[in-house]
Amino acid sequence: MAMSLQQTKARIRSVSSTMKITNAMELVSTSKLRKAKDLYYQITPFKNEVFEIISYCAFNIKDKDYPYFKENQTNKELIIVITSTLGLCGGYNIAIEKFVEENIDKNNTDLIVLGAKGHHYFKDRGYNIVSSYDDLPTFDIQESISSSIATKVFDDFNASMYKKVSIVYTEFINSLTFVPKKLQLLPLIDLMEVQTIKKELLLEPSAEEVLQHLIPFYLTTGIKTLLFESMLSEQASRRIAMENATDNASELKDKLLLEYNKSRQASITQEITEISGAANAIQ
Repeated sequence: MAMSLQQTKARIRSVSSTMKITNAMELVSTSKLRKAKDLYYQITPFKNEVFEIISYCAFNIKDKDYPYFKENQTNKELIIVITSTLGLCGGYNIAIEKFVEENIDKNNTDLIVLGAKGHHYFKDRGYNIVSSYDDLPTFDIQESISSSIATKVFDDFNASMYKKVSIVYTEFINSLTFVPKKLQLLPLIDLMEVQTIKKELLLEPSAEEVLQHLIPFYLTTGIKTLLFESMLSEQASRRIAMENATDNASELKDKLLLEYNKSRQASITQEITEISGAANAIQ
């Protein structure tokens, strides 16, 4: 059913108002994305250095029965899942949620969920959530959050509650590409096979002692930096979503304007025809 001129005009005003909002949100997201990128490129070398040192220590431990090199004798797994607290970020949360559902055993997995969106999603679907953090700051990621999670992870693994601990985050590749990824934090199976430091480091009193004291710091650093990387991906996803929404609103507005002008032209033509017909009838 075709809309009247007044209805079409009201729809154009509504779409124009929506387009202003999405355009403003796109500009805000672009600004936040630029800031997040700058911070990301500053912290990434630090994270890589920590991981390399952990890898070096693990590689130089001769005892392959070292507690942090093997899985505990249990079927339970602990996974830290990073989602967003705010919405309007396109398929960012959907991709993470789908990735988790496809890659974990629901009955043998406990979750630590960061972000309100993921907390509500997994809670509604009956997942066992042992801890959650709903209100996350955008850039000022508090040390207490990552530290408390790292402490829990470390203590629970030492108590043999879980065979392994992993984190699911969104890896930032570029401003248009970001994908869900799962990284195993404990045991250090993935790191012990990699040797990236070429020079020899002096480990005193031993590689075992150094690694024992470094693991909590490694966990804190890993969780904090990967949380920030996920937030960077969230901002990139939100910018794309708002850009697409603005483009769609602009396209819809153009279609409505065309429809309005056609209807208005048809109305004017009809009025002219009626006037001409009435004038001819008088003559």
